[in-house]
Parts: sequence; structure tokens; C-alpha cells
Amino acid sequence: MFNHKVNRLQKYSSQGTRLPTGIGLQSLRPVLDEQTGFINHPSGFPIEIQPISFSKLKAESPASGNSRLGLLFKTDIFIKPGQAIEITIPLGDANECFVGRVVLVRHQIDYFEIGLCLTHPEATSRLRIVEQICHIEAYLHQKKFTDGPYTINRDLLTREWIAQYAAKVPSL
Repeated sequence: MFNHKVNRLQKYSSQGTRLPTGIGLQSLRPVLDEQTGFINHPSGFPIEIQPISFSKLKAESPASGNSRLGLLFKTDIFIKPGQAIEITIPLGDANECFVGRVVLVRHQIDYFEIGLCLTHPEATSRLRIVEQICHIEAYLHQKKFTDGPYTINRDLLTREWIAQYAAKVPSL
């Protein structure tokens, strides 16, 4: 089995804000994957992947079935379709965890794109919010890289991202 961190964290500020390493201009992806309707996780943003047993998945899963909302992320390891996994996305000092099943594997030249369908319908709205935060942080980091660190106004750039991209986040 695997226990894999897709990207490591590095502290960038004294306020405890943890931003991902490796986010640059090339790593910004559209919020929505047009083929699947899943949310694209920003490439350079950290995500941890843990396999879970099917018995644990069944014990935690509600009887209502799978959610239609999914997450698409990149990794350098192959994860078999149907595999139950738990992903953890670190946001500042908190970790957001989601449980799901791999429903899509796209093999690219040097990585795999994994499509994860959540097993908890209640977690879909939380995933939407977490992924918007990840995309906003990636956008802020891109602006800091292109415009310089001294011209960044977090509130203004957050509102700018929301105005341009929030409507593209899939609704429930």
C-alpha cells in the first residue's frame, strides 16, 4: 500500500500561513475540468493520500450513495480505479480530510491525474470551499510572483479571483 504526500509545505510568513511550494505560473489550472465536471486541485498545492480499507469505507459511508462532485489531482504514483482513499489538504494550521473512491486515472507522461468521487454527500460543500481557498492561494502566489510581493493586497486579489473564477466552481 501507499502513503504519499504529493507536495511538501514550506512556511513563507511569520504569521503561520502555510503556502505550498512549487506553485508558479505553469501550475495554475482551470477550476473545472471540462471533461469530468470535477474540481481541479491546484498542481503545486499540497495534498496527502492514504489508502483506506473497503470495510472502513462502508462503515463511514452513508446509505444514500455517492456524490456527483469530484476532485481531480495530480500525483506521481498510480492508484488503481476503485481504490478507496482518504485525502488530506492542509490549510494553514488545519487539515481538511475527505474520503472517496478513485473513479478515474489518466496516465500522462510524468504523472497521473486521479479523479476522486466523494462518498459523503455532506462533504461536497466543504470540498467546494476548501478547493476555492486552494485556488485563491495559488492565484495570490501567482500574483506575488508576477507583480512582486509589495503590491499584493490579499483582500483585493481574493475579491478579484471570486469575481473571475468562483462561478466556474461546480455547484451541488
